[in-house]
Amino acid sequence: MGNTLSINNSKGQDLGLTILRVGVGLLFFYFGWQKLAGGAQLWAMIGGAMNFLGISFAPTFFGLLATIAEFAGGLLLALGLFTRWASWSLVITMVVAVILKANTGNGMVDVASPLFALLITLAFALGGGGVWSVDNLLKQKRSSGALA
Repeated sequence: MGNTLSINNSKGQDLGLTILRVGVGLLFFYFGWQKLAGGAQLWAMIGGAMNFLGISFAPTFFGLLATIAEFAGGLLLALGLFTRWASWSLVITMVVAVILKANTGNGMVDVASPLFALLITLAFALGGGGVWSVDNLLKQKRSSGALA
């Protein structure tokens, strides 16, 4: 058995990224589920954050989009399926959340949480789901001709 603390331990890196991806994805899924269950009144409140971008029409629609991004995007991120697309939807949602918190919150205390989520989802948007993801499994099957 090799040194699991080695800096070049790719299995450890793969496991770490998988734990991060699944954990963050499940958190987004959970909070998205809560918002989805909250209904149109909550969606309108969430969509009101678009006012800070100069967009004041259709707050319920934008709130529903953010809710779907968290719910579906979180589930897809956890699975590692369409990871980059799911992550980009979460990145956009978190950019708006950071702007909202920066304008209405208590400084870095309120901005930190959506900023962390933004940075993590940006990393997955750029880097993909990793070795232990459905995306990678599908890629391997495509390259071997199994999905021809």
